[in-house]
Amino acid sequence: MTIEELAEEYRGQYEVLSAKIDGLRPLLYVYTGEDLYLLRKRIKIYYDMAYECKRISKMLTDYYVD
Repeated sequence: MTIEELAEEYRGQYEVLSAKIDGLRPLLYVYTGEDLYLLRKRIKIYYDMAYECKRISKMLTDYYVD
C-alpha cells in the first residue's frame, strides 16, 4: 500500500464518520436527560475520530511535498 492509498483510506474514514455525525445530529432535538448526554458523548467521540482521520490524511498527502 502506498502513502497515497493510505491517505485515501483515512479520507474515506473521515467521510464515513462525518456521515454518522450528520445522521445523529437531528436526534439532539429529540433526546433528553441521560440519553441526550450519551448522544452528545458519542457525537464528540465521532467528531474527534473524524478530525484525526482528516489530519492524518492531510499529513500523508503532504508527506513528499517540500
